[in-house]
Formats: sequence, C-alpha cells, structure tokens
Amino acid sequence: MTVQDAKRSIDWGHLALLVVLAGITVWYLHDAWSASSRVKNLILVLPASILALLLAAGIALGVILRPALGKAEPEAEEADTAPVGYRDRFYPLILMAIFALYILTLSVTGFDVGSALFVFVALIVDGERRPIFLFLYPVVLAAFCTLLFRWLLPYPMTTLFL
Repeated sequence: MTVQDAKRSIDWGHLALLVVLAGITVWYLHDAWSASSRVKNLILVLPASILALLLAAGIALGVILRPALGKAEPEAEEADTAPVGYRDRFYPLILMAIFALYILTLSVTGFDVGSALFVFVALIVDGERRPIFLFLYPVVLAAFCTLLFRWLLPYPMTTLFL
C-alpha cells in the first residue's frame, strides 16, 4: 500500500466528527473553568473532559493507522443487504422512550428506584432473561451510582430508600 492509497482510505468524515466533538469538549471545559476553577465546579467536568479527549485521541489514532496497517473496513454493502426486523428498526426509539420516561419520573421515583427500574426495563427490552441477573444487577448498579453521586455532588438528591 502506498502513501497515496493510505491517504485515500482514511475515513475523513469520521476524523472530522472526532475533531468537532473534541473541540466542543475543550470549549465546554474552558467555559466551566472560566466560570469557576473551584473543585466543586470541575469535579465532574474535568475528569469527563479528560476521558473524552483521551478516547477521541485513541479513536483518531485508530482511524489514521488502520489504512497504514492494511486493515480494511468491513463492507457496508454486506450490512445493507441483511434483513432488518421490526425489533431492530424500533429498538433505538424504544430505548429513547424508556429513558425519557426515566427522566420524567425521577422526581416521583427517586434516583435510586428510578435508576433500578430503568436498567431493569432496558435489560428486558435488550432480551435479557436470566432472573437473578435481571433483579440483582439493576439494584446493585442503582445503589452504587446513587451512593457515588451522593458522595460526589454537593446538593441533595431525591431518593426513596438510600
């Protein structure tokens, strides 16, 4: 593979989207830092921004190096010919509706119960059928996230049990 072939096979659209998202991340971090450089203001923004920028850099590196290493992208035509079922077509809309319901009912259910119910319903929609996993995972995850956010955030959260 020549350098010219590698230049042509780089996914420039993917790279441009990464640059835009990284730019938005840097702008948001700069804006938050300008508003206040205190720890309470940056406790979530700074680590999330660093993680997002590291992920963007890693993905960009992969997009650039893939053609040079001779790894071809999976054929898009093969994916287009596969039949799309009813569930596959509406799966993103179903999850968005469940998430919207989760957000709208947080003030009633509380963060702990609402999160557990959201994860439970999302697992069912995703096809999970193991009863122990269906009941244990949402409760443990919701309890962990609720306690973690309560420890990190300086304002009270609405909860029912925790």
